[in-house]
Amino acid sequence: MRNVESKFRCADHERIASRAISLGARDEGFLHQHDQFFSVPRGRLKLRTFKDGQSELISYDRDDIPEARASEYSVHRTSDAATLGDVLSRALARTGTLEKTRHLLIYRMTRVHLDDVVGLGRFVELETVIQDQTEAEATGEHDDVVGALGLADAERIPVGYIDLPRERIEPIGT
Repeated sequence: MRNVESKFRCADHERIASRAISLGARDEGFLHQHDQFFSVPRGRLKLRTFKDGQSELISYDRDDIPEARASEYSVHRTSDAATLGDVLSRALARTGTLEKTRHLLIYRMTRVHLDDVVGLGRFVELETVIQDQTEAEATGEHDDVVGALGLADAERIPVGYIDLPRERIEPIGT
């Protein structure tokens, strides 16, 4: 699967949610996620566990640049995260973990993630899925959503949350 994604530092989730809803986004509620990251020879690999016990093994590859970028990814869903985590830990080095609460809104093919990441702060991540349209069309939608949500001048984050230095990031709620 493929998408176009961007990440922004943004403490005002209420403003972004309001703008997304006014565009016609569906509010899909809140997700509580625990991510474990593993060292792999190519791309990135994480095991994401949800509060309800479900989990996803996600393999993805993307450039670490601040601009919108394409990402290739694969997802395997399972209800046995403990066993899968044990198997992965036996074969691969675990490089870190993250806890976050994600408020998910969906507008057309764009997933708007309002993320509160423990120890890092508040962010907005946009993922426009490339499906039934060209990459150029998906990029156009993505850019339109960035503008409509008022994120064009926000600080862009070029890396994954796990790669952000914790000492430089303001805590949640600031």
